[in-house]
Amino acid sequence: MPDACPDLRFSIVTPSLNQARFLDACLDSVAAQGWPDVEHWVIDGGSTDGTRDILERREGQLAGFVCEPDGGAAEAINKGLARVTGDVVAWLNADDFLLPGALARVAEAFRAHPDASFVFGNGMRAAEDGTLTEPFFPAPPRFDRRALAEGLNYVLQPATFVNGAVLRRAGPLDAGLRWGFDWDLWLRLSALAEPVAIDATLAASREYAATLTASGGFPRAEELRRIAERHSGQPMTRGALCYFLDTLVKETGRPRGGLDPRLAPPLVELWKAVQDFTTELGTDRAGLPTTSPPPAPRRGWWRW
Repeated sequence: MPDACPDLRFSIVTPSLNQARFLDACLDSVAAQGWPDVEHWVIDGGSTDGTRDILERREGQLAGFVCEPDGGAAEAINKGLARVTGDVVAWLNADDFLLPGALARVAEAFRAHPDASFVFGNGMRAAEDGTLTEPFFPAPPRFDRRALAEGLNYVLQPATFVNGAVLRRAGPLDAGLRWGFDWDLWLRLSALAEPVAIDATLAASREYAATLTASGGFPRAEELRRIAERHSGQPMTRGALCYFLDTLVKETGRPRGGLDPRLAPPLVELWKAVQDFTTELGTDRAGLPTTSPPPAPRRGWWRW
């Protein structure tokens, strides 16, 4: 129940750019939590789709909003993070939304683990119209830092809530990153204090073709490789190779892709093999750490 930890202040930052069609649902999902102390900032990058009208109409619900051009999502979020005062801090993209009871579950976790760097849970995939489709992960999340640094980013951003004190020590998002600034932050935070994973479905993330992740292509894959190298010291990790091959497989399926479509089937099999290889970090094929011990290392050209 929301009165379990009423002394915790939640701060939520929502970056937005021409997301008016989703913004009301995002704002409603925060208000519907019924939490007694929430400050919600919206940082808009200068939308031309009526976003400002929505923000002015709902100004009384917000701690404040900013409408001005910015250098991208990370810079927008940093503008909000510089303004927040909460014990628990999160950002919620304008096209995502919280699920009922999310803040109460997170507050319970922080009350039990006040020194955690962040608390994260599971989430739901959602269609563009907001219809929930399936969970992101079939099993409860767990945390393993090596699996995060050398494998896939299994920390679902909309379902992640950061200890404000640890965030102030870690510093802002790296605004030079376009796609993986959340992953970089999780790794920086987890170097300062252990995160806590909870068995709770906290948020929903819409998936559609125009999202930043879906449209990243090879520049995104290379950025993720550089982030992995930054935190693991390895120029090519298992996870980075998996992201690259995933991108390559998707690009072969495009009508004007740069590769012969006949290469797609063997590339898919290679991608599956690399996914299996990531399980040597003690993860499932989705990158989520498991309770079972990692399998014995394979032998061959692919062995690190």
